[in-house]
Amino acid sequence: MSRKEVMWFSGFVFLWLFPYFTTIILNGMDVALLNRMPDAEDLLPAALCVQIPKDYETAAIEAQAVIARTNLWRKIDEQKYIPEILADIASGLRESNAGWDFYDPVYEKAVRETEGKILTFEGELKLVPYHEISSGQTRDGESAFHDSRYAYLKSVDSGGDKNAPAYINSTYIPLQQMPSELEIQERDDSGYVISLTADGSLLEGESFARGMGLSSSDFTIQEIGGEIRFLCKGRGHGLGFSQYGGNVMAEAGSSWEEILSFYFPAMEQCDVDDLKKTE
Repeated sequence: MSRKEVMWFSGFVFLWLFPYFTTIILNGMDVALLNRMPDAEDLLPAALCVQIPKDYETAAIEAQAVIARTNLWRKIDEQKYIPEILADIASGLRESNAGWDFYDPVYEKAVRETEGKILTFEGELKLVPYHEISSGQTRDGESAFHDSRYAYLKSVDSGGDKNAPAYINSTYIPLQQMPSELEIQERDDSGYVISLTADGSLLEGESFARGMGLSSSDFTIQEIGGEIRFLCKGRGHGLGFSQYGGNVMAEAGSSWEEILSFYFPAMEQCDVDDLKKTE
């Protein structure tokens, strides 16, 4: 994150929190939070700018806006304090190194065009994951998390991802830095490694991929010239919305509604105000 970006975000946070200051001084943080709940629409453009490239198709960015709004309202519903929510956004800004513009009107437009729209499952806010590029098929949530609570995340064919420039990539690690025995034990139906053993110890596939700096947990292992080569398909955990696949759909004329219906077939699209009325 550049000095200019830090200054912009600091200014954004200051201006957004300014109405709290007097109330906090006089009455404390809890009263301040009760007097002014966060406006998700104000926060979303800053969140979007590190989630998806600005040169993606409009419908793909709008689909991401609905996902970002859903995840933000889920955090609010979990009664996270505003500083925690802002810290999550700031963390994303610090960690982003994709070279996208820090802010662009395209994100504000996507938020405006999808204002208030969210995804729910059986009337409840749920985690809505996304990733850059799938391995060609997104993952089943129950299998990936080993938990039936995530069964609403269905595996779908995302074959357009196979045409992504970064679909296949390799990571090489010196043999002496690796366990003497490394063997994949189980994959899910989408090809992602669920578990593997390292010198007899059982490891979880996604955690291993992250720890080794691999682009995804859909990988093969091969020894080549004193190194271990991990050949990976896709980028990210493979759950939920494939941004590249969604962009392919958008290029073909699909709307954000159609894109989200495809990647989240078990979830409903609704307005956050309708959700509030049922609470």
